[in-house]
Amino acid sequence: MKKLTGNIRITPNPGTETMGPHFEVVFVPYAGRVNAQTVRIKSHDELVALLIEIKIPEDEASRWAGRAKGSLVLIPNVERSEELLKENGLLA
Repeated sequence: MKKLTGNIRITPNPGTETMGPHFEVVFVPYAGRVNAQTVRIKSHDELVALLIEIKIPEDEASRWAGRAKGSLVLIPNVERSEELLKENGLLA
C-alpha cells in the first residue's frame, strides 16, 4: 500500500444553468504525478462526509467545509494510502 502526501483542494462553484452549486474536491500531490480526479460534491453535509471518509477528524472536517463555503481551501499535509484515495474517487 503506497502512501501519498499532498494537499486536498476544495473549490466552491456557484454552478451554471445545467449544473447547480457544488464543491470541487481534488487531491494535489507534493511530488510526482498521479491520475487525480475532481470529485463534485453537491452539499455541505456531503463534503463533511467525504472528508471524514478520507480520515480527517469530524471537527476538522466540519471546520474545513465551513471555510470552503466562501472561498478556495487547501488542506495541507494530507498523507493517505493510494487505495483510500481511489475508494473515495480522488484517484483514478
